Amino acid sequence: MPHIIHIFGGSGSGTTTLARFLAQKTGFAHMDSDDYFWLPTDPPFTEKRAPDECVAMMRKDIEKHGDVVISGSLCGWGDGLIPLLSRWLFAL
Repeated sequence: MPHIIHIFGGSGSGTTTLARFLAQKTGFAHMDSDDYFWLPTDPPFTEKRAPDECVAMMRKDIEKHGDVVISGSLCGWGDGLIPLLSRWLFAL
């Protein structure tokens, strides 16, 4: 079973920075929830993916990488991933 660390907090609170640091120090892969939640658009962050698609994409990458650090919120759309989480860290 993979180890999954989830770090979330308010925008601009350093969750992505902390997740990148932990991933580098542990050798875990870093996954940012925004990369799964938002479709690539110009300008960015204007079109959302369907929640089921986001979860399926994240599950696939977790299976691919094994141990991961996830930054960003899963609240409301990523509930299907919560049973996979092995650690909860909060950046405030």
